[in-house]
Amino acid sequence: MIEEKRLLHTAKEAKTPFFIGVDVGGTSIKIGLVDDYGCSIDSGAINDEGVHLSCISIRTEPHPQTAIELIAEAIHDMFRRLHIDKTSCNGLGLGIPGTMDMVSRKLRQPPNLHSWEGFPICDELSKLIGLPVLFCNDANAAAYGEYWVGSASGHSSMALLTLGTGIGCGIIIEGRSVDGATGYGGECGHLVIDCTENALLCGCGQRGHLEAYCSAIGVARRTIHLTDRRESSIRSRISPETRLSEIAKIVCREAEKGDSLAYEIIMETAKYLSLGIVSLLNTVDPACVLLGGAMTFGGRDTQLGQHFLNQITNEVKNRAFKAVAKNIVIDFAILGSDAGYIGAAGLAREDYKHYFESH
Repeated sequence: MIEEKRLLHTAKEAKTPFFIGVDVGGTSIKIGLVDDYGCSIDSGAINDEGVHLSCISIRTEPHPQTAIELIAEAIHDMFRRLHIDKTSCNGLGLGIPGTMDMVSRKLRQPPNLHSWEGFPICDELSKLIGLPVLFCNDANAAAYGEYWVGSASGHSSMALLTLGTGIGCGIIIEGRSVDGATGYGGECGHLVIDCTENALLCGCGQRGHLEAYCSAIGVARRTIHLTDRRESSIRSRISPETRLSEIAKIVCREAEKGDSLAYEIIMETAKYLSLGIVSLLNTVDPACVLLGGAMTFGGRDTQLGQHFLNQITNEVKNRAFKAVAKNIVIDFAILGSDAGYIGAAGLAREDYKHYFESH
């Protein structure tokens, strides 16, 4: 993780103007106040270990009107606790999973938040808090967080692939997120990497997508298929009650213990992932590609995670144009679950700056 001092300031140390970041998940919503440096302002909340948290979290309500009322209440309470005048805050970034209607600023097909579809969430939240609200996809928000103050800081462009139950992607070019005409920009988890008729089926219903091979669910299905045919310690760790989302963790643990098939599955995942990354490089040519999410096989802190990253890097360099291969940076993300609200606030800041630069 990034050094805590970079995430936490007291309100007295912070540089105005402030921006609010809201990261909406299926079960909880993270809300943080971020200063002009990209640092979270200490909210005064304390966890079970007595450590100050960089943001607050509230539950996600099924009804959108109730949800935005709770968000607004939490924001007003944050201002009161920190003794910050609302006039020192110039905007709010709202990161939500799913696609956006860019004209009406309403949600389209939000996963796990079906009752929110079509609700004018930006305009209604703006009325409650008295601040402009920027709408952004949660993956693009996380990407911007890493671009601004994370692993991609200092690069002109970047892409973040989040490896979890599915594969999310956010792309930032010169400080602006790639949203697309209909809000589907950056859906790189659905790049086609296998066009054969027996290609694996993706959760979206199409075959051969990157997500079908490299998400936690994709790894689980490939693992089950392989362990039916080959000896491995993985087999005894999986029962009919084991959830698909847990199998990638089992593969990681067994690989760390020396199981050859488990290690092979992870390296094969790296190879498939490299195919998607090369397509991404050939499309937008970002300076940096980051890997985040729950399935990084230990990440930078473990030997296995480093092997996973090295395999991806080597495969990409073998397949990409020489000039691209020479300059591309592939690394792990470092902001973790803080990336979403920091990036949402950062996108609100970028939008604020862009508005005044153009007027």
